[in-house]
Amino acid sequence: MNKYYINEFIDKFCELHYITRRRLFSRDRTRTLVDKRAVLAFFLRHRTNLTWQAIGKIMNRNHASMINYVNNVESLMSVYPHISRMIEKTNKLFLEYDYLINKNTDLYTGLLTENQKLKEKVEQNEKLIKELIKLEKNESK
Repeated sequence: MNKYYINEFIDKFCELHYITRRRLFSRDRTRTLVDKRAVLAFFLRHRTNLTWQAIGKIMNRNHASMINYVNNVESLMSVYPHISRMIEKTNKLFLEYDYLINKNTDLYTGLLTENQKLKEKVEQNEKLIKELIKLEKNESK
């Protein structure tokens, strides 16, 4: 998971919904703020592989709040048009970041795997070099 792009997505989410990041993650319980937090939590949960705890940490809340937000969005989408509109707008925004957020995880994991393979090859080569040095020393005696 690429944290840089998640943060960038959150910043763009705030711009899209006319709110500051500070206010979004504040303790303010205004209905519009709660709705915006819920939509953001919904996207972070359903469109990334973040855990409830990780989403809560990002949003300055506990995991139970995140579960509540997501459940509320799912039940209110069909009832309140403004939440459906927020979901639609956010979905368009998320499509720009989906690859960057989710695919970089694969790239990162791939790089770690390749790095481990290279380390193993280096270790094997070091052993071979040590054996060759021993053989040369024994032959020169």
